[in-house]
Amino acid sequence: MCGIAGQISLTNSPIPSVHSGLAAMSRLIAHRGPDGQGQWQSDDGRVGLVHRRLAIIDLSESAAQPMRAANGAVITYNGEIYNYPELRNALKGNWSFRSHSDTECILAAYDKYGDSCLDHLRGMFAFALWDEKRQQLFCARDRFGIKPFYYCQLGDVFYFASEAKALVPFLNEIRTNKTALAEYLTFQYTIGEKTLFSGIRQLLPGHALSVEDGKVKIWRYWDVT
Repeated sequence: MCGIAGQISLTNSPIPSVHSGLAAMSRLIAHRGPDGQGQWQSDDGRVGLVHRRLAIIDLSESAAQPMRAANGAVITYNGEIYNYPELRNALKGNWSFRSHSDTECILAAYDKYGDSCLDHLRGMFAFALWDEKRQQLFCARDRFGIKPFYYCQLGDVFYFASEAKALVPFLNEIRTNKTALAEYLTFQYTIGEKTLFSGIRQLLPGHALSVEDGKVKIWRYWDVT
């Protein structure tokens, strides 16, 4: 497994202490990626992404994350795209690949298909992709929710991470979601978006999320029916 995390300002203002905030998130998910770590932030300080790497497919530095494309898009990703060889072959006419990773296949698919790239991905994944041209953060979780994605909005900043504990330091106060706790004690899991922490939610399986113009939008991109 790998670990992802990040934050984005919902205004045109930079995030105060963005670098130290990203570093704290990285430390809290360090166990998810023993093979490397990366951190990227936009020049204006409004967006920051973190990655903790467990190298599996392409072990070279060319596959390190957050991965930035020539078109300005940047991605932090956790998972495995099973059909990435087929995707690579289909997209190589439109994309100059610099690695042999499935990560770059997501960037290439997004470049060609936009948000509909999710229809072409087969596997388990959670990722966040910053589209520099559109000034949009695009996030998604795989169809069955194998890979985790947690998020919260505090004031004018949106945060996300592979584990809820990486978001806890940003909460104004730590409170238990009692409804979620009752569900966990009954079923050994929480129902829907709820987590055990008030203020922290999980992106549901088969759902995508975008942050654009200060607004957070969530939609279902896949249904079993």
